Amino acid sequence: MLRVGGAGLLVVRHTAQPAIRLVDAVVAAGAERAVSLRGRLWLVLGLLFLAPLLVGALVLLLVVPDARSQQSTGSVDRAAVAVRSGLVDQCRALGLAARAGLLESVVSSPQVAVDNLRSGGYVDFAAILDRNGAPVATSGAALPGAGPPASLPRCSVKGSGSGDAFLSEQTSTGTTGDSQVAVVGRRVDAGMLDNVRELTAAGGEVLLLDGNRVVYSTLDAALTATLATATRGEPGTMTVGSWTVRVDPPMAGVPWTTVVARDQSGGVPRTGLFALILLIAAIAAGTLVAVVARGLSRPYTEITEAAERVARGELDTSITPAAEGEAGRLGSAVSQMTVELRRNMTDLERSREDLRNSLERIGDTLSSTHDLDGLLQVVLETAMVTLQARSGVVLHMSADRLELIGEHGLHEAGLRAPSGLAPGIGVLGRVVSTGASVRGPLGSGSPELEPATSEPDHGFVLAVPLRSMGAVVGVLALYDRIDGQTYDAADEGALRTLAGQTAIALDNVHLHNEAQRLSTTDPLTGLWNFRYLSMSLAREIERSTRFDRPLAVLMLDLDHFKSVNDRYGHARGDSVLRELGNRVQEQIREVDTFARYGGEEFVVVLPETDVEGAEQLAERICDAIRSEPFRTEGEPDLMVTVSIGGAAFPDNGNTPALLMRAADLALYAAKGAGRDRWRLAEPTVATS
Repeated sequence: MLRVGGAGLLVVRHTAQPAIRLVDAVVAAGAERAVSLRGRLWLVLGLLFLAPLLVGALVLLLVVPDARSQQSTGSVDRAAVAVRSGLVDQCRALGLAARAGLLESVVSSPQVAVDNLRSGGYVDFAAILDRNGAPVATSGAALPGAGPPASLPRCSVKGSGSGDAFLSEQTSTGTTGDSQVAVVGRRVDAGMLDNVRELTAAGGEVLLLDGNRVVYSTLDAALTATLATATRGEPGTMTVGSWTVRVDPPMAGVPWTTVVARDQSGGVPRTGLFALILLIAAIAAGTLVAVVARGLSRPYTEITEAAERVARGELDTSITPAAEGEAGRLGSAVSQMTVELRRNMTDLERSREDLRNSLERIGDTLSSTHDLDGLLQVVLETAMVTLQARSGVVLHMSADRLELIGEHGLHEAGLRAPSGLAPGIGVLGRVVSTGASVRGPLGSGSPELEPATSEPDHGFVLAVPLRSMGAVVGVLALYDRIDGQTYDAADEGALRTLAGQTAIALDNVHLHNEAQRLSTTDPLTGLWNFRYLSMSLAREIERSTRFDRPLAVLMLDLDHFKSVNDRYGHARGDSVLRELGNRVQEQIREVDTFARYGGEEFVVVLPETDVEGAEQLAERICDAIRSEPFRTEGEPDLMVTVSIGGAAFPDNGNTPALLMRAADLALYAAKGAGRDRWRLAEPTVATS
């Protein structure tokens, strides 16, 4: 039996050697009599416990206040960006509503169009104007402080603010003669701002300023006046009393100076709490030092003699504290005893317990990764270490073949690395096809142990299937043990347990990958969606800007698509959209981005493509759509055409929004010219 005194001394001697040497130097330099063991322990343990506390106190005093300040500033900055992005989205939504109203006024009537805009809850005011600015149709009460509809400012134009609490936007057909203008507006109120903050997950209070004038505020009048006066519309982040405030100037989509503020007074000062915690820790450390020092300073004569018997191999000796003054001999004897015990503590049951604990720990780790190859590599390495394997492989199904993900030790063991295995072929292929484990010597005559020509052909193998979503998706195989023993049923059970935990991790990986795919693809056509289009176009514009390379965009719109839905039903319309996507994909390159913009509108982003290339592709797409009718079993054939508008970077716009707007205008020009054709935007450089 080993008591706490001896073990405690061993821990101190091995983990606190630098502190002990420091104490020895102090004693040798200034002490005229030997320092007692208790005094040495007081010095060593005091340094070990109190030094980290002092460092922790210094870190708390210096780092925590600055970190809290940075956190407050960062949270307000993020909220400000989110609010401005939300207002920009509101402005864009108004622009889309204006376009929709203008299109509907052509299809039905102006009054029906403006009434539908208001009844749909998209706008508070809508009007269709003739080319002279006179209202043709209006719906909704006039906006607060607004003049005639033709004079309403456009929120998408930088610096075009109304000075009142509303956003307005307008668009026109872009043609002469009987051209019309759609004007829409929406009040800025608590409901709208709450919606913006909810959609963007932005907190804080919001002020909208036009110069020194407050357009709208979510705060009370007194606090609004205080913040408006303190900020004076100057951009940047500042502190006003207990409020952290971020001020941003007007921009396209946000025609006012935006002020976002958060009250930081709710935070509880924690300096006193930290000091109290450190004081309690220091008291606890002092108490612990006293207890440990008192326990370790007892006499060690008897325990030293007993430890020497243990060092000679008498492992049944009971070690108990003895006389004082034998601490040095005790340390040596306990050290020798530890080595002797370590050599004899290698039995099989201890190994099995360690295995179970290891599998439980690795199971928690496996459930948190989304890297399939990295995950399977970790599984292989864990299995080899746990079961003392000399070599091993892990394979995963790809199409109709098993793909080698990782291998260890095969070359050193003179074994072939399996490659190109199909389910049902060879030892590992049969594991995948049957879903059953395999254990035994390769080439022993058993059918399940007959290897293929492309996998290891000798040695002892243990292979288990890897599953995901209930299906076998791979195989984990180990070859030979380092100690020369064969794998038994317990080893197989342990490896199957690891494979079962791996299945949970594989499910997480596949679900994560599927979720990522669905978040960027259109569920109807399988094409990229608007979200992916926005990211891709911004990325390509940045690359074209950096490397001075050409870039073009084509916007496609099916002609008279509404009549297809009205006459043949939405199911046939969906079929037409899918077929159109297939035909266009046959005409574009792999590097091009083809996405569904919304409804029957599609967009193609063409990297490394100039105006001439865009013209050629637009003509090919028009030919591909009109060349053959769209067929659906049990339905009459349909002749479908498409109109295309194109724009080039940077001649038609140097931002995603401007480039898309130029392509959209060109699309309307193609529609106005008779449809079933393409048009390119005029080469007028637009700036943001």
